[in-house]
Amino acid sequence: MPSQEQLLNLIKTAYDFKGESVKIGVAMLDGNVVSGADIFLPLKTMNRHGLIAGATGTGKTKTLQVISEFLSDASVPVLLLDIKGDLSGIAAAGSDNKSIDERCKLLNITYKPSAFPTEFYSLSDEKGVKLRATVSEFGPILLSKILGLNDTQGGLVSMIFKYCDDNKLPLLNLQDFIKVLQYIANEGKADMQKMYGNISSTSSGTILRKVI
Repeated sequence: MPSQEQLLNLIKTAYDFKGESVKIGVAMLDGNVVSGADIFLPLKTMNRHGLIAGATGTGKTKTLQVISEFLSDASVPVLLLDIKGDLSGIAAAGSDNKSIDERCKLLNITYKPSAFPTEFYSLSDEKGVKLRATVSEFGPILLSKILGLNDTQGGLVSMIFKYCDDNKLPLLNLQDFIKVLQYIANEGKADMQKMYGNISSTSSGTILRKVI
């Protein structure tokens, strides 16, 4: 394990770059914040691919939220696909508390609660920018999440997409999806089971009700 001085020199060397950047945190050593070992995100790199990984509760969502807020302040529009609604809080100003104050002191930053300009995309009649897309473009995983399906029902949705891909059948809207679902649950059930496996009538009925 490097010493605190070695880590500090390593961080300062690694994050010595030109151009506009934002501070997203401070390096830690043996569970303690290393004062001065600031971690910066160069805005010119935000057009590249990246991965934020970690266990539940380690701060992935908050990291995305902070990056989005920095980009908004820099007049860069951000599109977030937020299935669970965890990131929608950026539309409202936060509030101070003791934990935030202590963390700000450790990171040597100033926290000012503020809201950020936010537009919500809507799949239904709810308020927001209407999102237009074909069923095929949503894909089986996102469609299953929207419908609130379990793993078994989601597997059947994936089977339907595979069947349509194999047979070059476009799924443009929910009516197309319903027709295929009705077909595989009735006259096409034997062929589907021969090609892709067993189909649960209970699952197909549940999916149909949720789509309707």
